[in-house]
Amino acid sequence: MSSIWVTTLWMYGLAIAVSMGVAVIIKLIVLALGALEKAPVATTAAVSPRPAAAAAIAGVPAEHVAAIAAAIYATMGEHRILRIQDAHRHDGWTAEGRLAHHHSHTIDHHPRR
Repeated sequence: MSSIWVTTLWMYGLAIAVSMGVAVIIKLIVLALGALEKAPVATTAAVSPRPAAAAAIAGVPAEHVAAIAAAIYATMGEHRILRIQDAHRHDGWTAEGRLAHHHSHTIDHHPRR
């Protein structure tokens, strides 16, 4: 083989070895951070839902609110739900922002001379 091919194969081999080394280091960092994240957390007493909060929601049975609160607690841990209500989004603000953003990307078809 000519020396150019030997040099090329050597460089490819070196790049593969370095890439694998970096991948292994990243995997070890991810595993270490995952182990640190699963460290035991001090347990607290379970928070019971307040009946006044459930009564403040019009048209939703208290059992449904309790089930939703229990599901959130089971998936996310201890959190305090301040309010459950419909999000009244005003589409006007959203559309205006979207229009301004899209308008900033327009192409000027008639360049100034």
